[in-house]
Amino acid sequence: MTDKKIPVSSKRYKRECRYKTGYEGRLEYRGEGRQEYRCKVAAILLLFVLTGMLAGCSGRMTPKRLLADMEENMQNVTSSANHVEVAIQMEDVLDIRNVNMALDLENTTQPPAGYAKGTAKVKIKNAQVSADLEIYQVQEDGKAVTYSRTNDSWVKETTGDSSESHLGVDGDIFRQEGKAMESFHLAKKTVKEDGKECYQMYGDVTGTELMGILGKDMVNAFHLVELPDEDAIRELKIPVIFEIYKDEMLPARILVDMSDVLNELYESYGETSKVNLYSIDLKFTDFDQVDAIEVPEEVKEAAGE
Repeated sequence: MTDKKIPVSSKRYKRECRYKTGYEGRLEYRGEGRQEYRCKVAAILLLFVLTGMLAGCSGRMTPKRLLADMEENMQNVTSSANHVEVAIQMEDVLDIRNVNMALDLENTTQPPAGYAKGTAKVKIKNAQVSADLEIYQVQEDGKAVTYSRTNDSWVKETTGDSSESHLGVDGDIFRQEGKAMESFHLAKKTVKEDGKECYQMYGDVTGTELMGILGKDMVNAFHLVELPDEDAIRELKIPVIFEIYKDEMLPARILVDMSDVLNELYESYGETSKVNLYSIDLKFTDFDQVDAIEVPEEVKEAAGE
């Protein structure tokens, strides 16, 4: 029994062609039509995939790109304000020492100047000593000069041109030291700081790089604790978390935890001290809102000028 031929012009023929080949055409060429149709579909899908991949590559955030955008924005920032908290707990055979420091920092870029004010508390066993701290850092005759007060006593020091002798963190610091964080990892999810969404990245920097970012005095807790060897600290790999405001593309927070690496350093020197906690938490609280920083005449007089 032979198959009955379907007239080409019939509706049934067209229905079967559409069903079997996806387009209206002659039934006897449905094999070639289907192959051609599949090739066209594959080409279109491939085009969409490649376009999506290219768009994803060009728009994907990386630590290097985030830092570049942030550094560019920071070049337009004339001043910034920070709040920093340093928390340290060191345990020895006979005692436990707790050090807590809270400082509000301000700095300007033109002219470069810094100001800090806060408190420091040191507790050993049941005895606690607290002190008010105040620091001015300005340029005088082309040199960086620091006026520091502990309680009621002012001292003047010439700190030289070291990139590690600064208060606060400004655009120049990120431009000079930001490359240390280009190899960081970007967290999959954003975080919130003061109700604002932030990118978060994390990684390790050397002690030298950290001193360049935060300043040597801050890393050394303003000499409230005795560290084994500053040169050895420079070689340490120190974990850092860095956050950037998503909308403003400006720095939000720097969190440093030196507890483990310092504990290992003390052990390597045969020290009995155990570092339970050594953290620095610096938050950026404002931009372009700081007035000119000048050392009052009474401070200069009290420092012996």
